[in-house]
Amino acid sequence: MSSGSSPFSRLDTVPVTGSTQDDLRGVLTGPEAGSWPHLSALRALRQTAGRGRSGRTWVTPDEGALLVSVVLRPLVPAEHLAWLPLLAGLAVRDALTSFVDDLPWQLGTKWPNDVVAVPEDPAVVAAVPGWAGTRKIAGVLSELVTAEPSGGCAHGRLAPDEVPAGRDEAPMVILGVGVNIGQEAEDLPVAWAGSLRTLGAVGAGDAAAREDVMEAVLAATGHHLVRLIGQWEEVGGDVDAGDGALGRRLRAALTTLGRRVSVQAPDGELSGLAVDVTPALVLRNQDGDAEVRAGDVTFVRVGT
Repeated sequence: MSSGSSPFSRLDTVPVTGSTQDDLRGVLTGPEAGSWPHLSALRALRQTAGRGRSGRTWVTPDEGALLVSVVLRPLVPAEHLAWLPLLAGLAVRDALTSFVDDLPWQLGTKWPNDVVAVPEDPAVVAAVPGWAGTRKIAGVLSELVTAEPSGGCAHGRLAPDEVPAGRDEAPMVILGVGVNIGQEAEDLPVAWAGSLRTLGAVGAGDAAAREDVMEAVLAATGHHLVRLIGQWEEVGGDVDAGDGALGRRLRAALTTLGRRVSVQAPDGELSGLAVDVTPALVLRNQDGDAEVRAGDVTFVRVGT
């Protein structure tokens, strides 16, 4: 369970499981849903069946990554829930920034749900097609629990633009977070992946020090998540409402914006200049602007 200084209302840790996402979905659709309130979390030291977007396998070596799923019941209209992956990515980016302050890397987010490290000098980092020198450090996965919890809560009957009156009425979302901490380059599943270890932020071979980093990242992620969700709720889920500060922060962190990209979307490939998020990605090309709501983004090399 969590301590008084923890940002989480409940924090359980298990040594190994298939998927923390699946474990929490099972609980939240059963009679024990009420025991997992807003900002409760389940952490696994190892997962055997972790997954990312579109059911992709999330592979990590033993004790190499921070793996946690958080239950959220945000007081925002359902029509604004699509902002959550970008908000969560920003929370993780903010949590990791202090670890790379003195290193030649800048952290940002990548639409739709990645946290990435961008080298200050691209020439000293091996370029990967579609990613250049950018390295994926973390990913988030946001999943709505559509089944009504025990007790007959009314969140499923709220209008899309209606703000829940309380947490019991709010939609239940499971937010999965995976952060690469101690993996060596050869442990990572793809060429464009990185870790705090490969960035130079974590030393090799000291398991106790690595666990301290994981605990610090977990706590910082939770605190930043609490802060950003609070700001999101204050503007009614519309990140551009009020003075628009939250929307500006989200866009400023996005390494995707201002770049020519290609998006492998469910209905085909689209390309263009990434000009905005709504939270869909807005691409501009010779045919005008188009919104892409899901897909894998790669960067398009300009020139020779």
